[in-house]
Amino acid sequence: MISNQWIKIIEQERKEKDRFFIADWQSPISSKDRLKFNGLIYYPPNPNYRFELELQEHKNKKILQIQDTTGNVRNFIR
Repeated sequence: MISNQWIKIIEQERKEKDRFFIADWQSPISSKDRLKFNGLIYYPPNPNYRFELELQEHKNKKILQIQDTTGNVRNFIR
């Protein structure tokens, strides 16, 4: 049985993504195209594609420095 909470979380994340595409200055959609953008078309949430697993922390972490789009150098764990 599908958890109603799981479905609500997915639907909320989809709404947030659509809002990002419509309103955020970093949206990949041009300002002109945003005027007619009504959101992405999604398949309904399907529990057959849901899985849970235990994450394992990698013991040999390395720091990787990457320059972001604003020119700042940021540290990431590889």
